[in-house]
Amino acid sequence: MKIQAITNPIKRVMFKNTENIDKTPITPVQKIGEGLNQPTKDVFVKEEKPFELPKDVEFKKPVLATKEKPYCQFDQNKVDLFVNAKEKAIPTLTKMLNEAKTEEEKTEGLFIANQMIAAGTKGMDKMYYGTFSKFNEDRSPNVQSMLSGVYRRILVPDAFGPLMKMLVTNILVPQKDAPFDPNESIGGAILEHIKAPEIHPL
Repeated sequence: MKIQAITNPIKRVMFKNTENIDKTPITPVQKIGEGLNQPTKDVFVKEEKPFELPKDVEFKKPVLATKEKPYCQFDQNKVDLFVNAKEKAIPTLTKMLNEAKTEEEKTEGLFIANQMIAAGTKGMDKMYYGTFSKFNEDRSPNVQSMLSGVYRRILVPDAFGPLMKMLVTNILVPQKDAPFDPNESIGGAILEHIKAPEIHPL
């Protein structure tokens, strides 16, 4: 008996869709919350206003040191406004020092800077370039004393050279009728730079 295989190859049948395809784009599902007229900015977050001195308050003018009173006097209320504002007061202080022309204005601005640094205000060291450094050549004992106090606290390495120059100049050309010796403050700032482990100026 012979067995004959019956083959019936299956032919591939292609079906053609005769229906017209609707090409209308599908509108994407909107995210939850969209279209509800929500504000683009969080109205509940209050923006902090930049620090400004009150315009309706008249502050006392600074009084510089004299031989009878070898210390300066400033309006403590004005100083406290800067100190309490901390970092927010830096732009206003920077403008104040850059626009200072008289010895009183320079001394007061540097005193405020000293108090802000002592209170822990961050970023004051960045004021050296372009602000504090502009007073490096000033010959006023009041300015030199306040500036030395600032440099003693911020310990910017680039301040060491100007402090040394300031001290040597005062020794070679002593200031006449000075109400106090600014070299004590200058020398103290120099010593702090020498002691600082991250500076090693000598």
